[in-house]
Amino acid sequence: MLPSTIYNKAPLVELIVEIRWAVQVIGIPGGLPIVGGTSSVFDIWFQRLTGSLREQGFHNLERLVPHDMPVFAHQPVYRYKRSEDVFPIVQFGHGIFTVNAGPPNYKSWKVFRPNVRQALEALIANKPDDLQLVFSRASLRYIDAFDESLRQGASNYAFIRDDLGVSISLPVGLLDITSDENEISPTLALRLPVAEDENATLAFQLAAGRLGGRTSADTIMDLAYAVDREIPATQDAVLAALDRGYRTIHKWFAKLTEKLHERMEPTTEA
Repeated sequence: MLPSTIYNKAPLVELIVEIRWAVQVIGIPGGLPIVGGTSSVFDIWFQRLTGSLREQGFHNLERLVPHDMPVFAHQPVYRYKRSEDVFPIVQFGHGIFTVNAGPPNYKSWKVFRPNVRQALEALIANKPDDLQLVFSRASLRYIDAFDESLRQGASNYAFIRDDLGVSISLPVGLLDITSDENEISPTLALRLPVAEDENATLAFQLAAGRLGGRTSADTIMDLAYAVDREIPATQDAVLAALDRGYRTIHKWFAKLTEKLHERMEPTTEA
C-alpha cells in the first residue's frame, strides 16, 4: 500500500465497515423485514464468534435488541467492545457485521486495516459448517464534522461554498428573499455510480448538524462507498472491495479539503 497523507487534526467522527448477507425474512412486501426461520444457526454463530472476539480483546458484550422484541434483518443485535473506550466496536446481527472506529484510536486506514481483517476472519471462520455464506454488500463509510476551529469563523453555508468548493446554482434572484445568507442551513446529497467496480456507488452528503453534546451546528460530511453484488466470503475479497472504497473516498476527501490541509496538520504516512 502506497504512502498517503494523514491529518493530525482530522475532522473524523466515525468510520464504519459494514458487511451484509441475505437472511430469511417474514412479512408483507414493503413491510419491516422481520427475521424468520430458526435462530439455531445464528445462535451457534454468535457463540463461536463471541469466543474468537474475546481472544482479540473484545470482552465487553452488549445486547442491543431486547429479548422480547422482534429482530429485523440487517440490524445489529450484539455489540462488542474492548474496553470502556468508545472505539473500536464490532457489531453482529442477522445478515450484518460491522467494524467501527474513530478518534482517538483510529489513525489511518493502513493502520486500522489489519483489525478489519482480523474481525472478518473471526466472522468467517466461526460460521456454522452447513451455512453457505456469500456476502451481498460491503461498504466503507466516513463521517466527518468540521467544527469552528476548522471553519475559522465561517458559517456552515459559507464554509461549504468557499472552503469545500461545493455550491448549488440557483436561478438569479431566488436568494434575494433571504435576510442573511450565513443563516442558510445547507443540505446536499448525491449518489454516484463508480466506474472501476461493478455495482459500486459513492454516496456523498453535506449538511449542517449537531453531533453529541455540541451546542452549535457543525458542517457534517458523510462519504460512503458501497458494493452491492455477490462477494465471496473471504477476507481478501472483502478487503479488495474496501480498499477500492478507501482510495475513492480518500481522493474525494483530499480534493474537497484542499484549502484546509494546513489547518488539519498533514503528515505523510510511512
